[in-house]
Amino acid sequence: MIDPTEIWLAILAFGAALINGAVGYGFSSTVTPVAILWYSNKVLNPALVIVEVVVNIALLVRERRHVRSTWPRAKPIAATLLPGVILGTIGLEFLAVNDVKLVVYIVLLPLVALQLFGLVRPFKNEARGAAAVGPGIGFLYALTTISGPPLALFLRNQGMSKHEFRCTIAQIRVAESGLTLSTYLVFDALFHANLVSLPALGLLPFLFVPVLIGVPVGTLLLTRVSPEFFRRFVMAVDGLFVSYGLSQVLLVLRWLSKEASYVLLAVLFSGIAALAYYSLRRIERTAPAKPTPVPSVPPGRPLPADPPPPPDTAPVSDSG
Repeated sequence: MIDPTEIWLAILAFGAALINGAVGYGFSSTVTPVAILWYSNKVLNPALVIVEVVVNIALLVRERRHVRSTWPRAKPIAATLLPGVILGTIGLEFLAVNDVKLVVYIVLLPLVALQLFGLVRPFKNEARGAAAVGPGIGFLYALTTISGPPLALFLRNQGMSKHEFRCTIAQIRVAESGLTLSTYLVFDALFHANLVSLPALGLLPFLFVPVLIGVPVGTLLLTRVSPEFFRRFVMAVDGLFVSYGLSQVLLVLRWLSKEASYVLLAVLFSGIAALAYYSLRRIERTAPAKPTPVPSVPPGRPLPADPPPPPDTAPVSDSG
């Protein structure tokens, strides 16, 4: 018999797959904040990583025309992921479940706020900056399966086109998901970590089927909606999920009373809503004006002549 939680996981995965297909990232950063309220990260992470290996390879194949031109930008991050991946896997093995959840929410909340605010500050030395963020990205991904928001925040500031951005992020995510899955398997073999376990593998049908449907549909959705509007709207929804999860984890850890957790939730919801309203209105104000349509002229008919200039209307002097 299917657990109702698994049905909700499939629905959540379908929504996340729509987002991933539309903007090139966002699957795990949408699924994880909600799903860790139902499953521990030691069960959820391996299942998500296996799915993301397949999804990221598919996205990379779709953008393969840009691999040669974007690999120099992806390489500094991809080459420095492994130390962070190993540390993140150690943290997943030894940190308490609620501590990992707390890390997820505390990391995600400011990243959501920064993306909603639309921060743009390019790195002058991109290769050095990429090498510096690589280990941190690897650590976050292995511990939480979340890397899309920090990666997007870094890459969107570098002035890439839509397809270059998608191809670069796909290359990095193929590297990080492949390295993370390999590290999980090595820890299972050498240290009996039991990460890629039967409970984790049991979640795969409820993740793969929604992804197979949702990613292509999300790709079509992008052609009908402004990418920047869609991305910021998704970040706003993620912010609400993260706010709720953070209030619940602090309640479970007994860092806050029940009443205080409600107050925190209300404050965070209000802040995310205000920031989202400001962000989406800013996109509308900065949207380019539509060009004035030029009237069509039937073939063979000459274009209308310009109107004659107005007659001279110089003022008459009163002194005459």
